[in-house]
Amino acid sequence: MIRRLRIRITAVITAVMTVLVICVVGGIFLFMNISENRETDTAIDIAMDIDKMPDLADDAKHEPPKDNGEAPADGGDGGIMFDSRFSIVPHGEKNFFRNWIAVETDSDGEIISVSYSSRFSQLEDESNLYSAVKKIAGTNTRGYVSFDGVSYRYSSRQTDSGSKVVLMDRSSQLATMRRLIVTVSVIGAAAVVVVFVISIFLSAWVAKPIAEAWRKEKEFFADASHELKTPLTVIGANVDVITSNPDSTVAEQERWFGYIKSETEKMSKLITQMLYLAREDSREDPLQMTEFNFSEVTEGACLTFEALAFENNKLLETDICPDIYVVGDKERICRLVNILLDNAVKHSEENGRITVKLEKIKNKLCLTVSNTGAQIPKEELDRLFDRFYRTDKSRNGDTGGFGLGLAIAHKIAEQHGGTLSAESDSSGITSFVFRLRVL
Repeated sequence: MIRRLRIRITAVITAVMTVLVICVVGGIFLFMNISENRETDTAIDIAMDIDKMPDLADDAKHEPPKDNGEAPADGGDGGIMFDSRFSIVPHGEKNFFRNWIAVETDSDGEIISVSYSSRFSQLEDESNLYSAVKKIAGTNTRGYVSFDGVSYRYSSRQTDSGSKVVLMDRSSQLATMRRLIVTVSVIGAAAVVVVFVISIFLSAWVAKPIAEAWRKEKEFFADASHELKTPLTVIGANVDVITSNPDSTVAEQERWFGYIKSETEKMSKLITQMLYLAREDSREDPLQMTEFNFSEVTEGACLTFEALAFENNKLLETDICPDIYVVGDKERICRLVNILLDNAVKHSEENGRITVKLEKIKNKLCLTVSNTGAQIPKEELDRLFDRFYRTDKSRNGDTGGFGLGLAIAHKIAEQHGGTLSAESDSSGITSFVFRLRVL
């Protein structure tokens, strides 16, 4: 499942990047095409209206080019240049320095004259030009036409004597657009490849917490099934013993009924803890925040467990700073303290020592519950707060509980914005430290 998830994440990221690159390339092409059309249409309009410039027209009539093809001596800015075909180009018009052909026709569509821009060489065969012009002459339209392997943008306009068609060569512009599109496409393709490689690592990073949650969920169901199966098996075995001796009295089979009751109580406790965690996860029970004396809560819990520790030949020592007030859910905080003390009593060694220390450090309280016993490996410390996790691999419920207590305590600490951590040193002292902001 995780592998499929990683593939999907990689595919989605790569697909989004590919679509983005296509949109960028398409947008660049569209923008350039519109820009090129506007520039071309401006140049076409200048060429179309060249005969409406009286000064230029008079100069063209009265100052023919010299034999060496040079411009007239008075041709400065705003003047004219002449080529061998008497085409004229205003020096002040940047867009006009492009290859164009201007064709005039009479009312019957017959070609009257053909003029070329100063940079345009005359076509060797003008038959294709004439055919194209006859199709578009007199239409008052703009568009595209191709002949002799060259693409032109044209404008056709009706005149008093017939019509005039101007065709602007688009070869250099199209070549520039093609080069830019190819360059952008190559860069975009390279970016897609780079993103694909990055997305592989990114998917692994994104899937890591999901994989961990999936692992914990599978472990949770496996452990819960095991914890429920064990007492049910014991109950079933004792019921079989009871039913195999139907003539025996209840008093005679009190031992078996006692086992059944004990396992039933364990199941009830387990189910209660599981339901509590489920409610906390779903946040069905909101925190009842009140101000209370945390020191008194800790002292009360220690008094309760002092007798239990004495019965188990264990020493409970306390060092509690008085009058530390906090704001929180008093019932849940009491449960957290009881869980830590219960855990210390259960896991301390025979004739061991349990220490409870409460102090105020700056603006936080620090509750440390320590017990002597076997050292817990460092790699297992963080897992102590996992549900159903126990360092006792035999899963002995009589001594180790169900492995839900510390998970509940950790959840309560998180709900109050505090922290709960575990420490274990080489001397065999294991400590659980709860920190919470105080008033």
